[in-house]
Amino acid sequence: MTPKPLILNGWVYSNDIEKKNRWEKTVKWAESNGCQDLVVCIPDSDFYFVDEPTSYLVGPMGGPMYLPWNFEPKSRPSSDVLDKCMERLVKQWPKIAGKELSNLTQPIAFTGNKARRLLVQTDTTSQPPWGGWTYLSRVESERRTFTKFRALVNQAISPHEVDHIDFICDQKSSILMDNTETTPET
Repeated sequence: MTPKPLILNGWVYSNDIEKKNRWEKTVKWAESNGCQDLVVCIPDSDFYFVDEPTSYLVGPMGGPMYLPWNFEPKSRPSSDVLDKCMERLVKQWPKIAGKELSNLTQPIAFTGNKARRLLVQTDTTSQPPWGGWTYLSRVESERRTFTKFRALVNQAISPHEVDHIDFICDQKSSILMDNTETTPET
């Protein structure tokens, strides 16, 4: 049986191990059907390379799916639980965000009906490693830095979790969140 090529959504929804296994099946099929010359002549520049192959389930947006899909409704944690989660987040922020990012960002609040959104104040003079404060890079390895960041946030506030992290970038908020007093120039 001929292995189906991973094109379009087949590629997007496959992790690196699945891609590798499909390629190996394709090479094996080509060898057993006298077509090995077709796969041998493919230049290295046409191959997909990664430093660390992924093995996680791929979610609907093409990134990792942390939890198996379930449709059990989530309830909003109590204010006390959310306060404790925020305390842990603030305390662990340098470890979660890393030295450079923790100097540029600060968690502010959980929002949304179920408190599954995290608001983070940002410094508008710099950019995060995943692209921008309001978008993800087209480079997969850069996008994954955001995925790892969100995983560390969720680990710190477990069993509560956030689905979204929104970054506030306006300067008025930055001034207020930094508790910096400014005096008008005379």
